[in-house]
Amino acid sequence: MRVFIAVELPNEIRQSLGDVQRALRSLTNSSRWVAPESIHITLKFLGEVPDQRIGDIHSAITGLTWKPFNVTVRGVGFFPGTRSPRIFWAGMEAPTMQDLAEQLDTRMQRLGFEGEKRAFRPHITLARARGTRIDASLVNAAQEYKDHEFGSFAVDRLFLFKSTLKPSGPVYEKLKEYLL
Repeated sequence: MRVFIAVELPNEIRQSLGDVQRALRSLTNSSRWVAPESIHITLKFLGEVPDQRIGDIHSAITGLTWKPFNVTVRGVGFFPGTRSPRIFWAGMEAPTMQDLAEQLDTRMQRLGFEGEKRAFRPHITLARARGTRIDASLVNAAQEYKDHEFGSFAVDRLFLFKSTLKPSGPVYEKLKEYLL
């Protein structure tokens, strides 16, 4: 099964992000939009994992001790940048989230999963390019939201998710919950 470790967003923040998506969606056909109900913060993508490995992953996450922390979702941007954008994202201020993601990465490497090649950059994916890049029309219109505050929330749990790819988009199912 295809799995990842993530933080779930409160419904109010998902709604606010969904409002921005609806406001910008009609400006371009170059993007595949993430369904608002599927928006989350991925801490570690594990990929295709045999069912029998889920127990090892569960044990590694269960052994993690981490204090709850606050996140403020603010602003939007593009990866790798505005010249050749492939990902449209909402940003966040979450000082300890990078350390948490790195610790999860280290724990998963001990289980034989590949380590991350790039440093973790906290973000929430809102849309991905359908082809090679996202249209300049979306980049320009998104400037209106570059400093927009979507809300704040406390992160006090993580989830292990299963992702099933369907023609209509991925469907996520929570497999396990881990309190911080």
